[in-house]
Amino acid sequence: MDPRAHASTQQQQSGSLYGFDMSRYVMSEEACQGSAHDVSIRALTHGGIYPLAHAWQVLALPDRAALTVFERHPSLQVQPQRPEGDALVLYVNTLGRLHARAADAPRVSYDENDRADDLGYVPLTAALRAEIGAEQARLQASEEAALAEVHAAVAELHANGDLPRVLEEVIDHVEHVESVCFYLGDRFYALMDRYANLIDDKRSRGFLSLLRDKPFEAWEADEVLSVGALHALFISGRSVRFEEFNGTLLSARRLLDRLAELAASYSAAGNEIEVSPELGLFARAAAIREQTLRGIGKSWLRYRWIYGLNFQKVESILDRNESDEADDVWWQEFEQDYRALVGGPAGFIPAEHAGMAQLAQAAVALDASGVACERGSDAVTSWTEYLIERLVGSAVLATRADYGMSSSLRDISKLISYDEATLLANLHALTPPDFFTCFVSRDLIEGVGTAEAGVIASSVQKRMQFNRWHFIPGNLERPMILKSRHWYYPPLVPDIAVHADMHRAAHNRARVKFSIRSPGPDMSRPPLPIAGRYFRGFYDVRVVRMEGEEFDVSDILRVRRRTLWMESVYAALTQYLMSPRAVRLVTRGFQAGTYQDLIGDGAAQGGLTRPVALTALRGDGSDRLVVHG
Repeated sequence: MDPRAHASTQQQQSGSLYGFDMSRYVMSEEACQGSAHDVSIRALTHGGIYPLAHAWQVLALPDRAALTVFERHPSLQVQPQRPEGDALVLYVNTLGRLHARAADAPRVSYDENDRADDLGYVPLTAALRAEIGAEQARLQASEEAALAEVHAAVAELHANGDLPRVLEEVIDHVEHVESVCFYLGDRFYALMDRYANLIDDKRSRGFLSLLRDKPFEAWEADEVLSVGALHALFISGRSVRFEEFNGTLLSARRLLDRLAELAASYSAAGNEIEVSPELGLFARAAAIREQTLRGIGKSWLRYRWIYGLNFQKVESILDRNESDEADDVWWQEFEQDYRALVGGPAGFIPAEHAGMAQLAQAAVALDASGVACERGSDAVTSWTEYLIERLVGSAVLATRADYGMSSSLRDISKLISYDEATLLANLHALTPPDFFTCFVSRDLIEGVGTAEAGVIASSVQKRMQFNRWHFIPGNLERPMILKSRHWYYPPLVPDIAVHADMHRAAHNRARVKFSIRSPGPDMSRPPLPIAGRYFRGFYDVRVVRMEGEEFDVSDILRVRRRTLWMESVYAALTQYLMSPRAVRLVTRGFQAGTYQDLIGDGAAQGGLTRPVALTALRGDGSDRLVVHG
């Protein structure tokens, strides 16, 4: 199947615990022909769409040993039928995991509905079998050495009486990440939409939960590893760090290597915190966390690459945080708005972020004074909303996305309370309709038709409101959040995702093939202060391509530039709402089903008025079509 094209999965039955049967990206006549190395790499990378460096981490140690030897012997060929004598069989399951195992051994299965598809057989001589065995022994020795370090760290927690507390914290952290899933050898553990066996659910006890009743001395190696690894990962970067291992093998060696890679990447970017290898496991993790907190105002930027087919989220660092656009791109897009709302002497061009701050303050002032807004689409009811819509449209055009969105809280005044009890009561009373999603598309109606465009827009808006409702408690200290409240940690760094449309029904319905999310404020910016508390991931700018080419890192920086402009909007809004005699301002627009569809590349230029007739839609390319679902 073409990985660049969207495919509907809504009516398909699958035995995959992910949702979509991943073998469809692997199985074909061509995929089973060639050398053992080539066939294995094609399967491992899902036909070439999963970068090998990341895909390699999925392999169990026996399979990794076999592929390493295959690479040394390029003449080894895959045979369609089992040969006489010793042989390995290559097969892939519905989770998309490749195995290279003894041909007479039972196929590895991860669930009663799982299925293994054979790619072919690799005949082995005694010498090849010994070479694979030696490579596996080398890998196992490295793993055991790393596991000894993890075991020592967990044993220290036990000796100090801290292990029960840490276990409860690990279980709690797992519960508040959107998806956690990893392999321990040939077993798959997860807490995700379609499968849960890490913690208790209504049907059975979870892998981690069972450890509450098991003496530490009786813990098996995988149990020690899982608790030690998840605890270290959380210390190093909160629960989102768990997602580094989504869809891959959780091993002690990879844990230590990944922590070392993160520390080195921060140091290489110029971070002033050094992480000594002499520190204990959890102390190293804490030092890495300190590194992540030193990113405010720096020239480098953390971001995450997301592989939607197994939910893996890998952090990387960009050595720059400025987009490749013209320095005056903000002025090109917003000059008319600035002149109309702010003014200024002839020839005056404000600095980008100072000018955006002035424009945001002017929009808030107009709303506070009750001046009706006559700009923007019919989805807009205020000057602040108009500005938000313009910023989302700017991101869509700057990245040539099919659509974009931004979501946040409708009534921020509900968080403006200096009494903790009142604040917590207000926050826990929030429901998804208390949030909004501004949706702006580009030629969406022309591309998919009016009805389908309305379905996409409405489903995205409702889903983002639901997500935002999940995120809002994650900025509070854990004891302040009611145990009955379902929530997730908010996003803290920009991310770029590929093939996110195949497993989750909402993503598939909205055709989210490729996407970028830039939360605000992210970890490179100061948090948003509201009534003495500090919030991150309080708003965002997102863009989506439904098919075609992936976004690249330059697109991340373009979207993030608009998130920095959006920062001025929320700074102006919150500062006003906390001022004396402030008038309550509520975002009443952006109701689900109302949105803006831009036509062409010039539709988001400033100073445009609300369309009044469909006959004007195909004018000079600067009008907009507004659809109500």
